[in-house]
Amino acid sequence: MEVRALRRHHLWPRLIAVLATVLAAFTSSHAAQAQQANVPRTAAPASPRVATNTATPADTKPVSPLVTSALRQERDLVAGLPPYLPKAPVAGKLSIAGSSAMNQLALLWADGLRHVHPEAKLDIAMFESGQVLERLAKGEMQIGLMSRPLTEKEIKENGVIALASAKDVLGVVVNPANPLQYISQEQGIAILRDPNSKDQPGARTWGDLGVTGKLASAPINLYGRSSGTGAWGYLVQRFLGDGATTRTGKDCNSYVQICEAVAKDPAGVGYLSLKLAPTKVGKVLSLKLNTGEIIQPPKPDEEVDPRYPLVRELYVVMKYKPGERLSPIAEEFLRYVLSRSGQEDAIKAGLLPLRRDEVAASRDQVGWTGKR
Repeated sequence: MEVRALRRHHLWPRLIAVLATVLAAFTSSHAAQAQQANVPRTAAPASPRVATNTATPADTKPVSPLVTSALRQERDLVAGLPPYLPKAPVAGKLSIAGSSAMNQLALLWADGLRHVHPEAKLDIAMFESGQVLERLAKGEMQIGLMSRPLTEKEIKENGVIALASAKDVLGVVVNPANPLQYISQEQGIAILRDPNSKDQPGARTWGDLGVTGKLASAPINLYGRSSGTGAWGYLVQRFLGDGATTRTGKDCNSYVQICEAVAKDPAGVGYLSLKLAPTKVGKVLSLKLNTGEIIQPPKPDEEVDPRYPLVRELYVVMKYKPGERLSPIAEEFLRYVLSRSGQEDAIKAGLLPLRRDEVAASRDQVGWTGKR
């Protein structure tokens, strides 16, 4: 008995050593597979208006150092998010359409879902956020993409839910000759408001904003996207309120065109997405908080200061009644969007991922609290 017990006693160190070796090998293999699975995917080239992830195989161009750097910076944010775990294979068609600001992101989502569900076909079309609710009501698509928040009235009247799915950073750009270095909320509101309004008129000239010198008497020329776009809707809703009278701006087809127009016009000012704008944006103003702090706009290779106020959420919108079951393909799409993989796609698209609590809030809206 004593000999057997002694043998068993001496076997324990060996057994522990063997288990440690096996565990180390498994961990190394698992890490390699994870690294291979996390190689960034790039979406197929698409036209400015319409694209589909089933028309062309994924591009194989190397990932830019900027994207690689961003992935490293945001790794801590997405590390705690739930992984994408499909419930079951799905097939069929899912139509997705909406904000052009989410074009690249939607393509990456579609490509990521197709890698797991090759029989799923996701058709993607792009237009303005302002058209989403009307087209959803007509049944022209199943999933809408909007780059501005919805009002309670819009949600109730249209029977939809809006799930935050990623974030974008906006900025204010002026001509390089403009002496302003920063802009306060009060000045920003004065730019947005209609200068001809009888109730609360906005600033008419740059002198009304405190600018001196030759530019003081020049009228403010606002450049931006059309009033139906998400960026304009976000700014108006946040700082003026829904239904407010606003300044008539000069419509541009893209952020590139906004930057070019402002660069040529000493009295020009524009608003744009800093994450989706061209590399040479121009003179982007810092923002002065109500506390007096001045926050610089983030550069392409920098993390966003959490105090920077012009960060908007981007939304996935769909018809939904509380308690109803989603179609299998729509559910898998949402599960992917609100997973670690879906949020890493946001980084690859040049946007910001949601925090863990923000992902949880979106999952709560469809009853997924505490579920994978």
